[in-house]
Amino acid sequence: MTDRVVDLHTHFYTDGYLKAVEDAPNTEVYRRGDGRFVCRWQGGVALTVPQPHPGVAQRIEMMDELGIAMQVLSVPSPNAYFLPAAEARALADTVNRDFAEIARAHPDRFDWLAMVPMQDVDSAIAAAELAVGELGAKGLHLLTNVAGTYLDEPVFEPFWQYADDRGLLIYLHPTVPEPSKSLEPHALGIAMGFFADTNLSVARLAYSGVFARYPNIRWVISHLGGTLPFMLPRLDSYWRQFPAANERCPQAPTSYIKSLVFDTASAHRPAIVCARDTFGLDRLVYGSDYPHVPGGSGPYLEALEVLDLSGDERAAVLHGRADRLLAGEKV
Repeated sequence: MTDRVVDLHTHFYTDGYLKAVEDAPNTEVYRRGDGRFVCRWQGGVALTVPQPHPGVAQRIEMMDELGIAMQVLSVPSPNAYFLPAAEARALADTVNRDFAEIARAHPDRFDWLAMVPMQDVDSAIAAAELAVGELGAKGLHLLTNVAGTYLDEPVFEPFWQYADDRGLLIYLHPTVPEPSKSLEPHALGIAMGFFADTNLSVARLAYSGVFARYPNIRWVISHLGGTLPFMLPRLDSYWRQFPAANERCPQAPTSYIKSLVFDTASAHRPAIVCARDTFGLDRLVYGSDYPHVPGGSGPYLEALEVLDLSGDERAAVLHGRADRLLAGEKV
């Protein structure tokens, strides 16, 4: 690997974070046969963490082997949303300080996205101010719903105004959809519900006009946008047919969705091609979802070969676009 690589989609779990998940009264934690830490929340599997969890030294060793210059660390589902707001704020601040320390110790190898307690908008804004303004976070890592409340609900409008005023980078990651018995068996909450929730959350943000009203927010959507590449014509079709779908969305939802950025965290090559053909190559940025999928980051780099990229195109996907986003630019 000769290209510089920035992995915008990696996760890190401190011991304190996992203990908080395990101790919470509304989560169910067990260890799988292969040692993974598994958390059920909101009626579905919300988190699986490989054990032992790869620390900084192990990550740098893997990164050096693959030519990965930087990992951008974050905490996905259930983030801090499984706790009451005050406890969630305390946990978010603690984890954010831990991430800031990792980045300070290895400034050329790690950056990070902050947790904020979206259960309480004022607290979320205060946590974001601390993380981005003082601790050095490059943006925020949010989930597709907040314990069952979706991000287009009016309660979040002050938060989007805040994020827009500051041109924040918002990385949107899926979680278990609003509790549904249909997702309880077979770990379907994480196997299928995550992607379904990405589709639902992004569609609601488009139809509700959040994307239109707050154009300065720099959105990145994980996992190639769930299955959005298959669905965009339907979103535009029903936007035309139903007044309730277009009264707050001035233009067809596809026009907003295609201006977002999508990470390439998939090793399924036909899906990568579909995302490229649907969104455009200039909307893709490299991500691997490390350390969640067996095999590490290598298969995700190899899968990009299906795109047959030129040198400049490959550089843009592997690091150029991420570098710009982390520097505060809109791409």
